[in-house]
Parts: sequence; structure tokens; C-alpha cells
Amino acid sequence: MSTGGDANTIGKYRLVNCVASGQSCQVWEVIDSETTRRMAMKLLLPEKLTDSDVISALKHEFNVASSFDHPNILKYHELFVKKKQAYFTMDLFPAPSLKTQLFSDMRGVHMRLKRMVELVAMALEHIHEKGWLHRDLKPDNILMNKSAEVRLIDFSLASKAAGALSKMLHRKSTVQGTRTYMAPEQILGKSLTVQTDIYNFGVTLFELLTGQPPFKGSTPKDLLLRHLSEPCPAPTEFNPNVTDQMSMVVQRMLSKKPENRHKKIAEFMAEFRNTPLFKEEVTEKVELTEKQKAEKELQATLGERLDSRTDALRTQFGVAAPPPKKKKAPVVLPAATGGAKRPAAGQGGAPPGAPYPPQPMPMQPMMPGQMPMPQYPNAQYPNVQYPNMPYPNMPMPQGPTPWVTAMSPGQMPGMPAGPWGQPPQAMPPMAPPAAAAPLSPPMPAPVVPRPMPVPPPAAVPAAPAPPVPRVAQPPVPAKPAKPAPKAAPPVKPGEGFHIGDLAGFDDLPPVS
Repeated sequence: MSTGGDANTIGKYRLVNCVASGQSCQVWEVIDSETTRRMAMKLLLPEKLTDSDVISALKHEFNVASSFDHPNILKYHELFVKKKQAYFTMDLFPAPSLKTQLFSDMRGVHMRLKRMVELVAMALEHIHEKGWLHRDLKPDNILMNKSAEVRLIDFSLASKAAGALSKMLHRKSTVQGTRTYMAPEQILGKSLTVQTDIYNFGVTLFELLTGQPPFKGSTPKDLLLRHLSEPCPAPTEFNPNVTDQMSMVVQRMLSKKPENRHKKIAEFMAEFRNTPLFKEEVTEKVELTEKQKAEKELQATLGERLDSRTDALRTQFGVAAPPPKKKKAPVVLPAATGGAKRPAAGQGGAPPGAPYPPQPMPMQPMMPGQMPMPQYPNAQYPNVQYPNMPYPNMPMPQGPTPWVTAMSPGQMPGMPAGPWGQPPQAMPPMAPPAAAAPLSPPMPAPVVPRPMPVPPPAAVPAAPAPPVPRVAQPPVPAKPAKPAPKAAPPVKPGEGFHIGDLAGFDDLPPVS
């Protein structure tokens, strides 16, 4: 491997890390000893140095790739072919292939798929403009980093596109490629065109959308027959999140006949840019930390309980206790209701819709001799006058009064004719005054509104008390009857009498 004394050195390049290995070559990460630049080297295995076909393929790939100048195509630098060594160097692009990312991070591929497809399509368009076909487009030959930067690699099977003369002569091409991604005309050895790369690109896009290729076979021959005869399934059958429009675009790319596919990459790009890929946008999945997982589990199992056990668990896992609940402020009604709080329904208060408890009504200022009447705000009542009530300053009725039938001499006008229809009593005649002064018109009495009856509050029927089950009481043993007290023996004359009881008897004053 080396031309000098160091076994890890090839020419001016020092081998650092083996990136990939195949049947005939290896890809190494190397450092240029002159410029200290990190590069990639495709190196033939020692046993393949005598195979002229392998050496010719190495030279062919370098000559084709070095003719391209596109930011999405890996740049090739130096070719070295000797009897003991054969390799070429290229830019180092530290990123895994899409095939690797499909197994490790399919969500990340879907997040950057739109931009990746556009960049690969622009690289293919540049290759076609140069008159070449890639012929081996697949996820293994596309590198993409996390910034969605893309590099197209491996031009070992690249060939010139068939011209008009080759199509006319039906010149058979060499059957080469990867069976999973080969176009029908590529399998049959027909002339290859731009539509061949579009078919390879369609199989690649199908796999990137669904995670698997459209055709699978039990044997290599079975797989090739499916490419030739079996219609392409819709990507929505394998990934329901893919839109129907995108499925139609992919199915057109995988048409069996080349004339039914897009004519050029530019036509595909115009359709692809106006087509949504997924029904729901694919976003990055956020992983929870260990503390967040423990907090989520405790919240699900313990909730907001506050006790010694939950506090000990929260302290063990470093989870903060839930904040204390805020107490609701008491509801204060406006001054019209006297500031009283209305009890809530179902809490021993009035049922919903019941009126507030009656409050004492303010009284109207009274005039001398006027009865006290309550004052009802915001109430309008008709002008009603009550007869036979001694209200002062009340205007006297005008005209004949229905309860006055006849006036006797000395009866004052406006007075009734005696109680219960009896004739009025005669009054002694009064001398007329010397000069009657003209009477001033009486002042109208203030109209007192008629009090409206206040309905009593609706009585809330008390809920019937649940029946109390009767519990059988054990029989109480009867207490033995107490014996009747013995009667005192009769006192015989002279018993229980003492002479001292008569002391002082003679000293009592005589009774008059």
C-alpha cells in the first residue's frame, strides 16, 4: 500500500479511516501531506490490479466525473494508475448515504426530502446536458448531510445517451445496473435515453417516500420480470401520509414505456415543485429527558396529590411540586340586593331561579296624620283614591256622592246619612256668620301609590328523608320487682312519748 517506509501512506497521502468497502475497491479518508487537506480516495484492492476491466472502469469513472462542474456532484482531483497501485482522489463529503439514513432516521429524510429531490434533479439535468446518463441512480449513490446538502457519486456505469442513429439501428447496449432500480429498456438491452435515468430516479423516490422499493422478487429473475410486466403500486398504499398528487407523479416516472414518462428532468421539476409530498407536515420528534419522563410519569400516576409519599418521590426524581390552587374570591352582589351573597344551587340555599330573600324596604317620609306606607322604587301605579279613609287634605268629591241620598237640616255636605242606612240625627241650627269669607280651593293631597302585595318566597319542598332501616334490638331482661316496704307497726299509747316534750308548755301565754 505504500511507496515509502510507512505502511499507512500511499504516495503523498496518509490513510486515516476506511469509509466503505466493495468487491473491487475501498474508499478511504486520507490527508494530503503537502497541504494537510482531508480528502477521499477510491483505491483498488491488490488482487484486482491485474484485472483490466476493473482498471478500465476506474479510469472511465474518473474521466466522466471530472468533466462535470456542479455543486451537487462530487469533485474529482487526481488519478494514479501503476502496477502496484491504482486510485483516484476526490472531495471528502462527510455524510452518510440515503440508504443508511432510511434505516436510521427516516423522519429526518422526509423532513429534507423536498430539497434533496430538487438538488438531485438539478445534478441529473447537468449530467444530461453534458450528454451523459448516470444509469445507476439509487439511494446508495446519494450523500446528504443534516443541512440538506447533496452530492451525487459513483459514475462507474455512466454512458452516453443514445442518439438518433443508435435508435434507428437498434444498437443493443450492455446490460448493467442494479436490478432493484433498472428500467425495462435497460433490462432488455435497448437504447438508453434520458427516460432511463428518470425511471431510476422514480424507483429511488418511491423508496424514499415509503421506505421500500416498489418491486420485490423471490429471485433475481422474478424481480426483473416484475419491472417488465407488473404495474407500479401507489406509494399511498405503503405510506398513507403521501398525497395522491405525489403518487401520480411517481407512477408516471415508473411507466413501462419511456414515452409515457417525463420528457426531460425540467418537465419533472416543474410538476414536482407544485406538488405537496405529504398530507401532514413531518416535523422533528423531540426526545424527553430523563427528568421530564419521570415528571410525566409522576404526574400521570400521582396527579396533584400532596402528601409525604408523593413529596418523597418528587424529591427522589427532582420533580417540582405542583403550585397551590388559588382560592376563589367570594361573589359580592351589587348594592341593590343589600350586598347579600346568593347561595349556590345544591348547597342548602334556594333552588335555581328562586328570588332573593326579601329585604326591608325603605319607608317614605310621612306627613302629620298620614299612615306609614312602604316605598317601592321604580314602580308606577295609577292615581287611586280610597273612600272612607281619613286622609288629610284629600279633595272632596265633586257633585252628588253615591252614598249621600238626602241631607237633613244641619247635616254637613259630604257626610254619609248615618250608619247602616239609618236616618241622620238632626243637628241644632247654627247662626249664619256675619260675613262668610271666600273659601280657597282645597290643596290636592299627595298621591300615595298603592302598595303591591309581595309574593312570599317559594317554599322549597324538603327532600324526603331516606328510610332508616330498623335494627332488631335485643330483648331487655326484666328487672326483678322490688319488695314492698314493710308497714310501720302501730304506735301504742304511751310509746314514743317523752316528758321532755312538754317542757315550757306551762310558760306559754294564755290564749285569749
